Amino acid sequence: MLKFVGGIFIVVCGTLGGIYFSLRLRRKAEFFEQYLMFLTQVQTMISYGGMSVKGILREVRNIPLAEPILTDTEKYMNEGEAIETAWKKAVNENGKKLHLEKSDTELLEYFGNTFGVSDREGELSKIKLHEELIKERWENLKSEMNAKCRVYRIVGMFCGVMTAVLIC
Repeated sequence: MLKFVGGIFIVVCGTLGGIYFSLRLRRKAEFFEQYLMFLTQVQTMISYGGMSVKGILREVRNIPLAEPILTDTEKYMNEGEAIETAWKKAVNENGKKLHLEKSDTELLEYFGNTFGVSDREGELSKIKLHEELIKERWENLKSEMNAKCRVYRIVGMFCGVMTAVLIC
């Protein structure tokens, strides 16, 4: 009886591991989707509001997964950091929590390196370019998610079953 309960526990742990990796990939895709909403809001604010960088960061905090990056960037800017440095620090700190890869953080850092340094038209064109790069990454993540999420769950369960069979 104890072996049976232990075996079920191992199968459940393997399955939960697969679900964890599946949800991690899904959360990354959701982050990029929300980041696209952030870029759209920034474009609107620059087009119609002509707001400062701090003002824009303060106004667009209603995006849950991007909010920590925006809050940390504003915090670092209030401590005297330039937008480029503040954005880079915030992206690197929060990128680990969001399980972003190095290429993802480099893509996000690009926005901070070019934000707030040119006139309205220049800013809008840079944001549009950045938006296209992010859309491409988001589309890749969606296709990866469709291909891998189910596989992660199945492989997790399979590993749990095989481990339980080998141990019990």
